[in-house]
Amino acid sequence: MQHVAQKRIKTYRVKYAGQAGRGGFTLIELIIVLVIIGIASGLVGIMIGRGSSGLEIKTFTKEVSSILRYARNHAVSEKRNYCFVIHKEDGEIRLYADPAEKNDSEENDEDKEEGAHPLMSRPLPDDILVSINESNEDVQDMEFFPYGNSSGGSIKIENEKGTAFYIHVNRITGKIEVEKDE
Repeated sequence: MQHVAQKRIKTYRVKYAGQAGRGGFTLIELIIVLVIIGIASGLVGIMIGRGSSGLEIKTFTKEVSSILRYARNHAVSEKRNYCFVIHKEDGEIRLYADPAEKNDSEENDEDKEEGAHPLMSRPLPDDILVSINESNEDVQDMEFFPYGNSSGGSIKIENEKGTAFYIHVNRITGKIEVEKDE
């Protein structure tokens, strides 16, 4: 029996002698894999960072279009004028509602904001330019009336990279459509 056991041990040593040092990875192989993983994760971080400015303009465009839809819907349901205003000097967009008892004949352009109730105010992002009908005025506005119509026009929202979106407001129907500038 002892002879059989020794024979098995010799067979095992001969069979696995060439694989004695290959039980795992070397330190150099592990370092190379870690460097490759580090480079790949760095590239992913850069790609995500590049897409954040595009995400900011898309989000802001959706926010502005939802404010405009809100203004149109409430102008019709509450039977009063709503006014969307861009204050470039203050760096804000605002939404005003005329008092319910005010008639159209009493409206003065100078008192448009003084007699109106401010409903919401949002800051303009620093790297985004907003204008109505591509005007350079400091204060620009767009009105929505009780019958669903509006003063109409296009709002251009553009970032520093040149990416632009247009929000078109139909003068007759007050319908709001968003379009990316090609």
